[in-house]
Amino acid sequence: MKRLNVVHLLDDMSAGGVTQALGVYGRPELIEFADSRVEQVDPNQRHAPRFDADVIVTHFPPRWRALPFVYSLRRRNPRARLVHVEHSYTRAWEQANVPHKWRFRAMLRLALRQYDQVVSVSNGQADWLNAIEAVPSERLRVVAPYSDIDALLELQRKPRAAGAAIVIGAFGRFAEVKGFERLIDVFARLDPARFVLRIGGFGPLEDALEKRAEGLPHVEFVGPVTDRAAFLSACDMLAVPSHWESFGLVAAEARAAGCPILVSNVDGLPEQARGRGYVFDFDDTRGVADTIASVSHSEITLMGALARQSVRSLSASRFKAWREIFEAARPTAAG
Repeated sequence: MKRLNVVHLLDDMSAGGVTQALGVYGRPELIEFADSRVEQVDPNQRHAPRFDADVIVTHFPPRWRALPFVYSLRRRNPRARLVHVEHSYTRAWEQANVPHKWRFRAMLRLALRQYDQVVSVSNGQADWLNAIEAVPSERLRVVAPYSDIDALLELQRKPRAAGAAIVIGAFGRFAEVKGFERLIDVFARLDPARFVLRIGGFGPLEDALEKRAEGLPHVEFVGPVTDRAAFLSACDMLAVPSHWESFGLVAAEARAAGCPILVSNVDGLPEQARGRGYVFDFDDTRGVADTIASVSHSEITLMGALARQSVRSLSASRFKAWREIFEAARPTAAG
């Protein structure tokens, strides 16, 4: 069976969730079906390149200036199946960043109608895309983004000593979207003898966050997280207090490591916490703190086991979904 030629188009090759998610296409489960390569493009250019490809997958967010590029991509590659993965836009993102929603939604519809398939990275995101009629439901599919969680699934969790403080971790870029300031405010209400917050990462808000945590001895900044397994093994739970989050890879990684999750009630996060964590409005600092204060070690152990079990089939489901998406191009490739 002929392997399909697949090209993935990015406008930004810097390290992050999108480039991390590309790792799925290099897995043996997909290599046997498709030969994938990555190309950097400038979607602000009016003319898209021609590609020797059966499938073209775009990973950059649609925008008005990129519409000519997308239309050109369709026109100049008529035999290729076009697939778009929406990594960025969500309901909460739109609420926070878009003053004229009708105009933004019109742009999305114009862009996404050029694609044979649109991939949403979470059910929450897909529900929003359906609600605003951005793409016909029959062309929309949910596939969670990839992260190599195999090692995390095998991580051995050490039992905590009786009476030990509960360690809650959080990590990511110190930027407004991540909402770490709200988590610090929650810890200002928690007993330092019972709870510790370990925050990993770096970014433009680092000084402001450290200043916000002054006088809170149970809030620790540990710098960039280069070993996620080591960081997660030192945590009892993981918090993701983001203002918006299309999926939340760190939440999926925490589940694989056996950590229950504390997540914001936005976009793709709540669906990850069902039975294996808590969903919060992190602006309600008192309510969040009261709930955390009531959590016991036994509950953490139970939710951690459920969290790990919930992701054991996640990688296999991703591979199956992408095989089916690629295989849909085969009649076109044979034509």
